[in-house]
Amino acid sequence: MLYREHKGTLADSMATVKEVRDFAHLLEVIRESRSHWPTLDGTVTPETVKVEPYGRDDRIGWDTHMVTVNGQAEGFTDGPVI
Repeated sequence: MLYREHKGTLADSMATVKEVRDFAHLLEVIRESRSHWPTLDGTVTPETVKVEPYGRDDRIGWDTHMVTVNGQAEGFTDGPVI
C-alpha cells in the first residue's frame, strides 16, 4: 500500500509517498514524519489513527483513504489498510 502525507499541493504530497506494509508500519511512518514535533510523540497510537474511505482520485489513480490522527488529516493511502 502507498501512503502520502497531507500537504498544500498534490505535487508536494506525492513527493512524500512511501510504501507501507500494514497498519503497524503506517504508525511508524507517521511517527517518523512527526519526529520534528516532540510534543506529538505520544499522539500516534492505534486508538488515535483512523483510516477511512475518501474517494477516487483520478489524477493519480488512487482509491483514496484519508488517514487522521485525533480527527486531523495526516495523509492518504491508495486503498484500505490491512
